[in-house]
Amino acid sequence: MLVAGLSLLAALFLPYRQYMDQEESVQRAEQELVELREQRTQLEERLEKANDPIEKERYAREQMSLVYEGDEIFRVVVPDDVLQLPEGWHLPGVAFLVTGKLP
Repeated sequence: MLVAGLSLLAALFLPYRQYMDQEESVQRAEQELVELREQRTQLEERLEKANDPIEKERYAREQMSLVYEGDEIFRVVVPDDVLQLPEGWHLPGVAFLVTGKLP
Protein backbone atom coordinates (compact mmCIF):
# COMPACT_ATOMS: atom_id res chain seq x y z
CA MET A 1 0.00 0.00 0.00
CA LEU A 2 2.85 2.37 0.88
CA VAL A 3 4.61 1.57 -2.38
CA ALA A 4 1.44 2.26 -4.33
CA GLY A 5 1.02 5.60 -2.53
CA LEU A 6 4.61 6.60 -3.24
CA SER A 7 4.22 5.53 -6.87
CA LEU A 8 1.09 7.64 -7.17
CA LEU A 9 2.83 10.61 -5.56
CA ALA A 10 5.82 10.23 -7.91
CA ALA A 11 3.46 9.95 -10.88
CA LEU A 12 1.82 13.21 -9.85
CA PHE A 13 5.08 15.02 -9.13
CA LEU A 14 6.80 14.13 -12.44
CA PRO A 15 4.37 16.08 -14.70
CA TYR A 16 4.56 19.04 -12.28
CA ARG A 17 8.35 19.03 -12.54
CA GLN A 18 8.16 18.90 -16.33
CA TYR A 19 5.66 21.75 -16.30
CA MET A 20 8.02 23.87 -14.18
CA ASP A 21 10.95 23.08 -16.48
CA GLN A 22 8.87 24.11 -19.49
CA GLU A 23 7.86 27.32 -17.74
CA GLU A 24 11.53 28.22 -17.21
CA SER A 25 12.26 27.40 -20.85
CA VAL A 26 9.40 29.62 -22.01
CA GLN A 27 10.63 32.50 -19.83
CA ARG A 28 14.16 32.18 -21.26
CA ALA A 29 12.76 32.13 -24.81
CA GLU A 30 10.63 35.21 -24.11
CA GLN A 31 13.66 37.06 -22.69
CA GLU A 32 15.68 36.12 -25.76
CA LEU A 33 12.84 37.34 -27.98
CA VAL A 34 12.83 40.71 -26.20
CA GLU A 35 16.61 41.03 -26.65
CA LEU A 36 16.37 40.09 -30.33
CA ARG A 37 13.62 42.66 -30.90
CA GLU A 38 15.78 45.36 -29.27
CA GLN A 39 18.73 44.32 -31.43
CA ARG A 40 16.53 44.42 -34.54
CA THR A 41 15.33 47.92 -33.64
CA GLN A 42 18.92 49.10 -33.21
CA LEU A 43 19.93 47.56 -36.54
CA GLU A 44 16.96 49.15 -38.32
CA GLU A 45 17.97 52.53 -36.86
CA ARG A 46 21.55 52.03 -38.07
CA LEU A 47 20.29 51.06 -41.53
CA GLU A 48 18.05 54.11 -41.71
CA LYS A 49 20.96 56.30 -40.64
CA ALA A 50 23.25 54.63 -43.19
CA ASN A 51 20.79 55.40 -46.00
CA ASP A 52 20.80 59.11 -45.15
CA PRO A 53 22.80 60.96 -47.87
CA ILE A 54 24.24 63.43 -45.36
CA GLU A 55 25.42 60.58 -43.15
CA LYS A 56 26.94 58.80 -46.15
CA GLU A 57 28.91 61.91 -47.06
CA ARG A 58 30.08 62.40 -43.47
CA TYR A 59 31.28 58.80 -43.33
CA ALA A 60 33.04 59.09 -46.70
CA ARG A 61 34.81 62.27 -45.60
CA GLU A 62 35.90 60.88 -42.23
CA GLN A 63 36.75 57.29 -43.11
CA MET A 64 37.65 57.44 -46.79
CA SER A 65 39.15 60.93 -47.07
CA LEU A 66 36.56 62.13 -49.59
CA VAL A 67 37.29 65.67 -50.79
CA TYR A 68 35.46 67.89 -53.22
CA GLU A 69 36.88 70.41 -55.63
CA GLY A 70 37.65 73.55 -53.67
CA ASP A 71 38.17 71.78 -50.32
CA GLU A 72 41.38 72.59 -48.49
CA ILE A 73 43.51 69.57 -47.64
CA PHE A 74 45.96 69.63 -44.77
CA ARG A 75 48.70 67.08 -44.31
CA VAL A 76 50.43 66.65 -40.98
CA VAL A 77 54.06 65.70 -41.36
CA VAL A 78 55.82 64.00 -38.48
CA PRO A 79 59.63 64.14 -38.11
CA ASP A 80 61.54 60.96 -39.00
CA ASP A 81 62.83 60.42 -35.48
CA VAL A 82 59.30 60.42 -34.01
CA LEU A 83 57.91 57.73 -36.30
CA GLN A 84 59.00 54.28 -35.16
CA LEU A 85 57.36 51.60 -37.22
CA PRO A 86 58.02 47.98 -36.18
CA GLU A 87 60.60 45.88 -38.06
CA GLY A 88 59.12 44.23 -41.12
CA TRP A 89 56.31 46.76 -41.36
CA HIS A 90 54.21 45.56 -44.29
CA LEU A 91 52.93 48.95 -45.44
CA PRO A 92 55.95 50.95 -46.59
CA GLY A 93 53.81 53.80 -47.91
CA VAL A 94 52.77 54.73 -44.37
CA ALA A 95 56.22 56.09 -43.55
CA PHE A 96 56.08 58.32 -46.64
CA LEU A 97 52.56 59.53 -45.85
CA VAL A 98 53.45 60.42 -42.28
CA THR A 99 56.99 61.78 -42.68
CA GLY A 100 56.92 62.99 -46.28
CA LYS A 101 60.21 61.20 -47.00
CA LEU A 102 60.87 58.03 -48.94
CA PRO A 103 62.41 55.23 -46.84
